Amino acid sequence: MKYSRLLISLSFLLSSCVDGEVLSFDSDSRESITIAYAEPLSTFSPLSYEAKNRKYLANIYEPLVSFDSSFNMETALAVSWGRLDDSTWDFRLREDVFFHDGSAFDADDVVYSLRLAQDQEGSELGALLGTIEGVEKTGTHRLSIKTDGPDPLLLNKLTYLYIIPDGYEDFNVPVGTGPYRISSYSDNILELERFEAYWGALAYFKEAKLQYISDPDERKEAFLSGEVQVLANVPPQAVADLEAATIEVEDFPSLEVSFLMFNTKSVFSDENLRAAVWNALGTDFAETLGGGYLMETSQVAASGITGYMATWENRVQDLDAAKQARALYEGEVVVTLDLPSGLAALGEAIAEDLEQIDISVSVNSLSPDLFEDKILSGASDFYFFGWKYDLADSADFFESVIHSKEEGYGEFNGIAYSNLSLDEQIEEASSLLDYTQRRTLLETLTEQLMEDQVVLPLFESRVLYALGSGLYYNFRLDGLIMASEIVENMVK
Repeated sequence: MKYSRLLISLSFLLSSCVDGEVLSFDSDSRESITIAYAEPLSTFSPLSYEAKNRKYLANIYEPLVSFDSSFNMETALAVSWGRLDDSTWDFRLREDVFFHDGSAFDADDVVYSLRLAQDQEGSELGALLGTIEGVEKTGTHRLSIKTDGPDPLLLNKLTYLYIIPDGYEDFNVPVGTGPYRISSYSDNILELERFEAYWGALAYFKEAKLQYISDPDERKEAFLSGEVQVLANVPPQAVADLEAATIEVEDFPSLEVSFLMFNTKSVFSDENLRAAVWNALGTDFAETLGGGYLMETSQVAASGITGYMATWENRVQDLDAAKQARALYEGEVVVTLDLPSGLAALGEAIAEDLEQIDISVSVNSLSPDLFEDKILSGASDFYFFGWKYDLADSADFFESVIHSKEEGYGEFNGIAYSNLSLDEQIEEASSLLDYTQRRTLLETLTEQLMEDQVVLPLFESRVLYALGSGLYYNFRLDGLIMASEIVENMVK
């Protein structure tokens, strides 16, 4: 379930390094870097889809292809790829690559990793890779992947497929090809050591420690004391203290957009009532409730992904229009707004706005499990919902949340929404290979969806990072912190 849980660029330096080369830095630089996270590592399995685990494991494992910091596709264990036809892809693999156990990487490892991700019981990648119907080794370092039809997001999905040695099953001792390999794990600290046989530029720091510190004040103090050099999850309440210590806090889009969802089988089946709510609600929730680290939005897609429209006009509050629309609906309106626990303040703010047009709102805060059960059962009048765009594309939102609920679609459609015209266009977008045409279609889908006013975008969340003095990192839109890309005190 994807509901909400609430650049200093050195790329030119890194790209100038040849394989196996270590950058030249000041001799006084430290040999170890510690990064603190707000969530713990729960598994070493490469078959995990959870973002909290991938933040740790991305330093150990590698995929065939990967995103750069701005969601451009770049090489990883595959050096080139292309389509042989609309549903068959050819991949040429990198040679002279070794796993952390010393075994050589080749096509057999990719075939094994992909089949395991699809078929292994408990794999969280099976649905993601569901369009793949076959993988075949065509050479020692070459293979083909066949999908059950055109899949324009295949490369995006493959960024989540970590490659492990053929036949390897002991995930308690992770073995990848990444720039770091595991040294030890205890007391919520994952200790990594630089992999000296890495195929690419060697990491600057010989050791990297990835540490889970649950308490936000403890994380802040560990950073201020120098125990931690990179703070991956800066609590908003800690920003003032960090800035007072002359620490620069960076904030970046999280790819997560939050909405209000109106159940079309409830009182909100009436389009006039939905229009009344749309016009009555304020547009400053991000400013008043987010501590300055939420961004107002009026569109479906997160900024920076395919489907996002930079010129989209923001929604404005219009109480006169709201009252006129409300007058077209006769009778009393009493509704329940369901939210996950921790968002009561947002619920009360919404209730206050709607009280101005004689809509009575009962705010119902639920634990995550109960919240999910209720909204997906279709029993909620309207509810808060967040979607994280892991694939850097808005198509998965339309397929999973907006499409009519049927096999393969509408898994998270808890509002009983059905628009057959949109369904056809959503299905077309899921197989349209031409990028420009596809982007235009996704933008059209957004425009048409907004006309029905069943999904009201509220805000896009941002994530905060802090770097210790002298450190440089090009923060990424996918939220990963790659320890191997952090550098310090570089000299010519």
